[in-house]
Amino acid sequence: METNNQPTKRAYAIYHVGLKVLLKKGNEFLFLTDAVGKHFDLPDGRIDDVEHTTPLTEVIAREVSEELGEEIKYKLGKPVFQFRRHFESKGLHIFLTVYEAEYLSGEIKLSAEHSDFQWINPRKIDLKEEQFFHKEEYLAFKKYFENLV
Repeated sequence: METNNQPTKRAYAIYHVGLKVLLKKGNEFLFLTDAVGKHFDLPDGRIDDVEHTTPLTEVIAREVSEELGEEIKYKLGKPVFQFRRHFESKGLHIFLTVYEAEYLSGEIKLSAEHSDFQWINPRKIDLKEEQFFHKEEYLAFKKYFENLV
């Protein structure tokens, strides 16, 4: 829409920033189930308001420890894909970056945020859109797994 030949400026979207870890063990990846028990999820969290200068690797380490237990050891890799989650009822929008990580050791002890976990070989399971919070998320995972060698 234009007024006096000037485009109307739209407001910027405001997003929380979240960091997720796609933990790999052999040919399998760790998938959590959200506490409600309906959707796949990964260990993750948003950057806290006191972590403005905290290295992202330390934010990730805090979240992994909180959600999987302090025993979990992993080797963090690079960011591999991104997606957004929208929770309109809460007025909450999150921009998420997913990092690869190699599982090294430790017993998984889930926090209350998740009800279950499983190691999944994406070549042996047909991921479905309804297993994810939103279509954009499903498509990001699907594309990532299709491009694995």
